[in-house]
Amino acid sequence: MADIGGILIVSSFLLLGILKVLRIPRINSLYGFCLTVAGIIIVFIGRRMAKGNMFTVGLSDTGLMVGEEGIRVGEDYYPLDQITDLGFWIEGYDGMMGPQFKGYRSFRSSGRLSGADNKIHFRVGGKRHLYQFYLQNDVDMRQLGSMFRIYYSRGVPFRECNRGGTTFLFQQVRSKKEFEEMKRREGYA
Repeated sequence: MADIGGILIVSSFLLLGILKVLRIPRINSLYGFCLTVAGIIIVFIGRRMAKGNMFTVGLSDTGLMVGEEGIRVGEDYYPLDQITDLGFWIEGYDGMMGPQFKGYRSFRSSGRLSGADNKIHFRVGGKRHLYQFYLQNDVDMRQLGSMFRIYYSRGVPFRECNRGGTTFLFQQVRSKKEFEEMKRREGYA
């Protein structure tokens, strides 16, 4: 439904542009304005029906599994000893309250995250791999956190971050010194 609203908004701009070029009387521009307003209303109704989460539709069926010994993407398996430059960009799970940044307001429903803005990247044999993945709930995020703990305890080199920068077990870190202190406090140094 939100897609239909977007089409209406774009159509209204095209209509207004055509009316302006053809020098049609201003009263006819009212139709373009009404079409724009109707499109905006339909977009909001569609987003409300989707509960603000427009990303669950169209997610890939390819499975991504991060394990203790390696990473499986569909039928491909990459052992950790062959992986370099491993990094995770974790924004959060579906419905989680998003961070509030100065000057940034989320257009998502009540500032909640979609769960689809998470990414993993790594290199194997010089080839870079980047995958986006979905965290459905807090249980999924806790499981990923458990995997991070295993990686830290085994000394697996990887980086975790979010929009605010480097993190340690999903907690924001402001400096390398703070990162090392948090690792030491958790017993991973």
